[in-house]
Amino acid sequence: MRYAIISDIHGNLQAAEAVLGLIERLDIGQIVCLGDIVGYGGDPSGCVDLIRRFCPRVIIGNHDAGAVGLTSVDYFNPAAREAVLWTDTVLSDEERNYLRNLPYEMDFEDFQIVHSTPDDPAQWKYLLVEEEAGPLFDFFNGRLLFFGHTHVPVVFRRDAEGTVHATGADDFILEKQVRYIVNVGSVGQPRDGDPRATFAVYESESEKVTFYREPYDIAAAQKRILQNDLPQMLAIRLAFGR
Repeated sequence: MRYAIISDIHGNLQAAEAVLGLIERLDIGQIVCLGDIVGYGGDPSGCVDLIRRFCPRVIIGNHDAGAVGLTSVDYFNPAAREAVLWTDTVLSDEERNYLRNLPYEMDFEDFQIVHSTPDDPAQWKYLLVEEEAGPLFDFFNGRLLFFGHTHVPVVFRRDAEGTVHATGADDFILEKQVRYIVNVGSVGQPRDGDPRATFAVYESESEKVTFYREPYDIAAAQKRILQNDLPQMLAIRLAFGR
């Protein structure tokens, strides 16, 4: 089976459509979404509709949870908080119920998924560096965990001796006696300096993880943010991938 692993769409319909179009051309067997369908961007309902139609396996992210009252938004920065509170006002009851009932984590035959960290998924912790990654390998089974949340693609490896190494978004094949925590990056708001939408593909037979970058109509996504009177910086940052 080939899985497309996408995350952090954040109401960016143009990026979501571009990524789903590429996934269709790649003839992927299943699309898996790691959450944060909404937040920041100007098309939350459109993104929820796309994910509901094309992604059979979806978990919740902190912006999804914030938009439907499942988690506090007090810790969000002002721009993020304004966007998620606006999102709550434009979602339909059906869309809100869909988000509210998404699970926090999910197991597959070959891997597991979580939006933030596997130790306590509902606390929305950030995993950024090797020192933080090491203890988290004890909180999931199997060899491979995919996550999102930070918008920066990275691969954390723990070898048989327990040493953890971090590398960037380089394609790789799983090695024996090595376990992996993989951030697939963000579809709708990349933050690693590359503004293209980012996602990963996992091939279970070859045990290969491949990262993809897909250009999209950034100007159109920016326009939708500004049309809805959301903070200007949310539009500006899309052009810089920051």
